[in-house]
Amino acid sequence: MVRYFLFHTEEIFSFLQYLRGDAVGFIADSCKHLKKLRLEGVTQIDDNDVIHVINKLGKQLSTLYLDGTNLTDVSYSYLSNCDR
Repeated sequence: MVRYFLFHTEEIFSFLQYLRGDAVGFIADSCKHLKKLRLEGVTQIDDNDVIHVINKLGKQLSTLYLDGTNLTDVSYSYLSNCDR
């Protein structure tokens, strides 16, 4: 069971900045017990990708870290759908 999934450019994936929205969506769909998600430095995601993550995992995530490089207020308005 995956309880903690960390994306951090300095600690795990040096190629993280090239992670795309479809990969983030796949993670949200596949990791049913994900508790923490850090999308720091991920530049190829948009509002729809973040909304998908929140809709799939928002009730169970204790931490969702967003960089916000290519995101608008729309993404952040969906944070109210997270329990924590």
